Amino acid sequence: MAFLRINGHTVAVEVDSASMELVEVGNSSKSYDGTTINLRRRLKRKLSFTTTPLSEADALALQGLVRGQGEYWSFDAASTGEYLYSSRGTGAEESAGNAQVSTNKFGGYSLDPGTVLIYPKSVVTGLKDFTVNAWISDASSNPGTEDRILLDAGNLKLTRSSGANDLKFITANSGTHTLTKSSAWDGTSNFKMVTAVIRSNPETGENAKELYYNGSSAASESNVATAKIPDLSGTSEVTVGNDGGDAQIWTGYIDELMFVPYAATSSIVSAWYAMGKAMSSLPKVYVDGDI
Repeated sequence: MAFLRINGHTVAVEVDSASMELVEVGNSSKSYDGTTINLRRRLKRKLSFTTTPLSEADALALQGLVRGQGEYWSFDAASTGEYLYSSRGTGAEESAGNAQVSTNKFGGYSLDPGTVLIYPKSVVTGLKDFTVNAWISDASSNPGTEDRILLDAGNLKLTRSSGANDLKFITANSGTHTLTKSSAWDGTSNFKMVTAVIRSNPETGENAKELYYNGSSAASESNVATAKIPDLSGTSEVTVGNDGGDAQIWTGYIDELMFVPYAATSSIVSAWYAMGKAMSSLPKVYVDGDI
């Protein structure tokens, strides 16, 4: 096993650069008769390591992963309305439809087909790099209208085309650009992991925009100008499962929705898919390996 994995992603560590220290949280003192009073509440592990060389964007992605940055919705809480809140307490400004059912990918519940959710602009506004990840199924094929999985004020959207089973990642900034995964939907309740990534300043060999399907790259664009990277500073709202006006509603299930403020690398995305369980409740992360 690797020395260190975070949310399934193997961190490339330089040889002989890693160490672990057990740190006591709390303190000890002496009573009047000299007896030691141990006030330690817990024992934690402090990890230190040096990674192999990374690009600036990859370093920021790893930093975001380690810090557990982002918003995550499991949609699993049993209390009415509580499942609409993220792991950081961000709730929907508007909701409509039967928003929770037992048909799910992970945990107890997922969002029901026909759900309409509108979240505040704070989940994406001003971000330069951005990743959205979710497990999604579709209950019908070849819709008569365009179905929206995600929409941000028309500048960014994940959608299925009218009369087709294509997954599209569309961005707009003085023009539009589309990445497409053909035959993405099969009209069943089988879940697929969909990931959309924006990287505002890619280095050589990196992509400005990428669409992943079940952990593998389905389409990409390396040129920033061509990719029409959106300006998210003007975001007014973020809608899930609809177009913001109770129309173009997604007909399938949505689960394990996550927004993170960094451009996830291909290895991070494939690790999320290979985890085989629900994502950690950010800012908490899963840590394992030979540590």
